[in-house]
Amino acid sequence: MTHSNMRQSGFTLLELLVVMVLLSVIMLGLVSALRGMVQAETSIDQRLDRLDEVRVARTFLQQTMGRVSAKLSDPPGGSGKQVIPFVATAQSLSWVGILPARPNVGGRHFFQLAVEDASTGPALVLHYAPWSPDAPLPNWSATESRVLMKDIRKISLQAQGLAPLTRNSAESWPQGWQDGWPVADALPEQLRLNAYSDHGDVFTLTVRLYPLPSGDNSFSQVTFGGGGGDY
Repeated sequence: MTHSNMRQSGFTLLELLVVMVLLSVIMLGLVSALRGMVQAETSIDQRLDRLDEVRVARTFLQQTMGRVSAKLSDPPGGSGKQVIPFVATAQSLSWVGILPARPNVGGRHFFQLAVEDASTGPALVLHYAPWSPDAPLPNWSATESRVLMKDIRKISLQAQGLAPLTRNSAESWPQGWQDGWPVADALPEQLRLNAYSDHGDVFTLTVRLYPLPSGDNSFSQVTFGGGGGDY
């Protein structure tokens, strides 16, 4: 074998450098592709978690806001005119409704829905406390609470409804959708909740309100079903 043939049977340093560069480029491409796949998977997981959070919050609110007490009682301070335990402003809602049944918990409760600063930042928070007859709305800071949705910066509440047939026609009645609800002694027929995050509108929920049956005086008991009535 000649010296020339021996030299041609191996690789030159330049050829090895070219191969190493090509391998490096391929490895960088694979790493970038894997990183993109991981980020895409993380983004999908976060999106699915958010959709699940919205679904759970929507279902829970439909259950708790759908059946509302319209029982008239004397307000704190004794102003004379009776009111119902339903207070809706443009950015918060307080009412008496039914807590969805859980082990050893359920029945009629006081509720408040508003945006508050939670441990993870601004969130849609529900406060709740067991209801008792003729008791005023509680001190919400001392009640139990549950974060329904994280990263909620703002909510807006609107309500509408026709005047009851038994209502004095001389009394004023709001027409169309209102920010909050200005009538203290009667329920609206529908309530619309819009929730917003830094990324825009999260969801819009419209709930039809049904007065709790007058015979339903449950207190920390499991309660199912709905019905008419004026309480």
